[in-house]
Amino acid sequence: MLNPEVVTPLFYFGSGLSFLLVVQKLIPPIKRREDRIGALLFLSLGIILFTVANVVLEIDRVYPHAIFLLLTSFSAIGPLSLLYTHSLIYPNQTLYRDIRLHFLVPGLFFLGELLFFGRPWDSIISDLGDFRNIRYKHYLSWGFFLTTALTTTYFGFRYRMLLTVISIPELKSQIRFIFILATITVFAMYSLVFGFMFGLDILFRVGGLLVTGIVTLLFLAPSRYPDFFAPLTREVRKKKYEKSLLIGLDLNLLELRIQELMREDKLYRDPELTLHSLSEDLGIKPYQLTEFLNEHLQTGFHNYINGFRIEEAVKLLEEKLDQDILSICYFVGFNSKSSFNDAFRKVTGKTPTQLRQKKSDIPEKQKLHTARTGVPPLGKGLGGMVELGDSDRISVKNRPIKAENR
Repeated sequence: MLNPEVVTPLFYFGSGLSFLLVVQKLIPPIKRREDRIGALLFLSLGIILFTVANVVLEIDRVYPHAIFLLLTSFSAIGPLSLLYTHSLIYPNQTLYRDIRLHFLVPGLFFLGELLFFGRPWDSIISDLGDFRNIRYKHYLSWGFFLTTALTTTYFGFRYRMLLTVISIPELKSQIRFIFILATITVFAMYSLVFGFMFGLDILFRVGGLLVTGIVTLLFLAPSRYPDFFAPLTREVRKKKYEKSLLIGLDLNLLELRIQELMREDKLYRDPELTLHSLSEDLGIKPYQLTEFLNEHLQTGFHNYINGFRIEEAVKLLEEKLDQDILSICYFVGFNSKSSFNDAFRKVTGKTPTQLRQKKSDIPEKQKLHTARTGVPPLGKGLGGMVELGDSDRISVKNRPIKAENR
């Protein structure tokens, strides 16, 4: 029943379906965070199914690169599943502080695979042949065992995350569905790894069929239940509001006060500015500031501060052409050129050098325009725009952020 002629077409079908889901996630002009993470997750599942089919057909004995990226994809399933669940439940909440740490192990496996498959063809075939013969005793098996342990750990965190919202009656169907799907995924991973390591071909093929079933279900489910996860986000937000640490604060005034500290006092220029120091200036607790930024401004502390820094840096780069980039970097509050370049590229899509180069080309074009027409190009201030002076601004410095009885 589970002979190669039957299961491998299903594995290739599931692989193609996964790649189709990747395209589906990336097509919308406005891509949500969960769409990008979901695309990576389906890409990993597609690679796993494709390589599993090649292993069943023993294609790797002749074309060893037919299983390239199998280990990397396996190791990425755990982090991607956790981050995808987090994005579904908390769509507006900043992800873990440094998301790159979650992909440290997959990154190392990727480098390892590049080195392994970059060797002479005969050496690769010989090693993979030995791996098939002695299975779990081969040195390659430790990578898969480590991946299994890593995936188990991540799914443990995923279960714990789901338990925080399982008490909400309106979400029982959604949470049950995610629990079942997560459990099937873990069992499928175990079946694939241990089925191969101990020569249990039936178990290995069952694991592949389970992954194919998961992909097929995730492909069809949105068509039948397009708003299945909508109550999940809505009810989580409601529960979080009931336990909010911001009750009693005037949120509009808090936002104005932060803007004033940034726009007028320019606190962002301080390279030592921290969440704690800013919350002290605002007269609130650090955890209240974190919740306010995450839930009401949909950003994190570092992204919020860097936004003001980059805004001023862009202005200086365009107006102060004689000022070097490094001095601008330190002036606006960054303490290293690398962090400045990373933040600048993230906000503007360009490097500071590229932006300045583009700006320096404009005067030449203006001179050419004047030479041709005899009329200088329109400058700033001719469009009827009026900027308020300092005396026109309304200060909120002395107004209490804590709201009166409301």
